[in-house]
Amino acid sequence: MLNTPLKPMLLQPAPELPTGDNYSWTIKYDGHRALLHYKDGRIRIFTRHKNEVTQKYIEFDSIKLPVQNCILDGEMICFDTKKEIPVPCFDSLMTRFQASNPTKIAELTQVLPVQFVSFDIIYLNDKSLLNEPYYKRISLLNNYIPNQNNLSVAPVYSDGDTLYNRVVDLDLEGVVTRDNNKPYYLDSRPNNVIFKTKNYQYSTVSISGIRKEKFGWLMKEDNKYRGILEFVPPDERKAFYHISKQLIIDEDKDFIYLDPLIKCEVKYQCLSKNGYMRSASFQKFII
Repeated sequence: MLNTPLKPMLLQPAPELPTGDNYSWTIKYDGHRALLHYKDGRIRIFTRHKNEVTQKYIEFDSIKLPVQNCILDGEMICFDTKKEIPVPCFDSLMTRFQASNPTKIAELTQVLPVQFVSFDIIYLNDKSLLNEPYYKRISLLNNYIPNQNNLSVAPVYSDGDTLYNRVVDLDLEGVVTRDNNKPYYLDSRPNNVIFKTKNYQYSTVSISGIRKEKFGWLMKEDNKYRGILEFVPPDERKAFYHISKQLIIDEDKDFIYLDPLIKCEVKYQCLSKNGYMRSASFQKFII
């Protein structure tokens, strides 16, 4: 397992927060999934798609852990320090992730430092922990892995409702629920083991245009451009297509621009730094 690219256990979507005596909860951090391998003082980092990205995060070169070796499962995040309470910023993390030039990467470590938040451990001191229950794995994680610069262990909570309400207050991504008694399943999205409940936002937008090459509706909210709506069911696409012919006011090689008279409700994850709605999906037309 060690220093071998692995596909981690994936989360099962849960619209409502699961509750029960056998569950525990952590914050869902807005970043990218990563597995951190540590052996004899050297760290290697792989994405959930088994791509090595160690060279992108050079600040981890100095990390030393009080173990011979381990594999930590977690999230790579970058904080938005401009807010009163720093919160993970996906746009900033993507700036780090997409950088490939060594000089640029070195510069970005100073202005956009990255944090690895570990929420599970699946290998420790030459022993696989895959078959151990989560409560034992999290105990080992907390006992063996100290918080330090650029690496921390995610706090675990026993009250999911209180945590979720706090996540909503802080406008964070969501909450993860885990069954304390279940093992770890590599390369799988198992039922009733680990859940994600996202803190979605809802808003009403006007449809101000249609993208030509690849389907998408241009969205405006209070006359502010909010990005492109791509997730629309086929029946709603078809219904709007016929109406849109009467609303055309202009077009270019990429878009057909419309009089924004038709509105719809959308669900989205959050606003990006440039004000676009992330992962927006159609909910219903507003009559």
